[in-house]
Amino acid sequence: MNDILDILIRYRGDGFLLVLYIAALVYLLLRERDRTLRALFVWMPLALIAVFLLPPVYRIYSRIETATYYRILWLLPMSLTLCYAGLRLSVRLLRRFWPAGAALLGALIILGGNYVYDNVNIMKAENLLHLPHQVIDVSEFLLNDTGRVPLKAAVPAELVQYIRQYSSDIDLAFGREMVVSQWNYYDPVYEAMEEADPIDAGQLVEATRADACSYIVLNASRALRGNLGDEGLVFLGNVDGFDIWRDPEVPVIDYSVYYETE
Repeated sequence: MNDILDILIRYRGDGFLLVLYIAALVYLLLRERDRTLRALFVWMPLALIAVFLLPPVYRIYSRIETATYYRILWLLPMSLTLCYAGLRLSVRLLRRFWPAGAALLGALIILGGNYVYDNVNIMKAENLLHLPHQVIDVSEFLLNDTGRVPLKAAVPAELVQYIRQYSSDIDLAFGREMVVSQWNYYDPVYEAMEEADPIDAGQLVEATRADACSYIVLNASRALRGNLGDEGLVFLGNVDGFDIWRDPEVPVIDYSVYYETE
């Protein structure tokens, strides 16, 4: 039970929006008479909270995943409940001056949260796509080099989550499942590229060829034991600090042959 309460406290954060929500929930429990609205704003959230607080539910959930248990609380209609309860109370107490109550509610909601742009993980966008410029440059280099799509590439973990946002024509050797450490997945390309220090050229090429990767992208700052050129790869160039290699032994598949053309 202590673990569940700790998750609830951390979910509350530094603000008091959760406190406002509980106050709105209690108010509607006492005042709301419409059966449909009570089911939506009162009974469903209370049942959800009760399930969340049950230790057996937490134990079953923890067998699969522990870090995301708080997401059950995402199902609570907090925004709708706060707005409905706040406006209902404003109309009841202030009558025709209810906009003043609505303004007060808006101020409380703003003050009850945090200014997200103060977060250390917030970075100023470098372009309209809100992606690191290296991702765009590397992706365009790969796409322009082959002339055929899709293509498959092994890229560093730091680029993985962004490349698929930029283009679905670049198939990756591994994805975000490898970046999230607690999932504890295994991938031979990830093992050879990210876990090895220095990177063993032979081991990396063996893994990428087994996974049919036509390209290898490496951060130029990574130490490398051996030479990818000696393994048969062709060095294409350095793009924004990333060395790009093509493997002639793994041809880029021309998928157009699988489709009928008029």
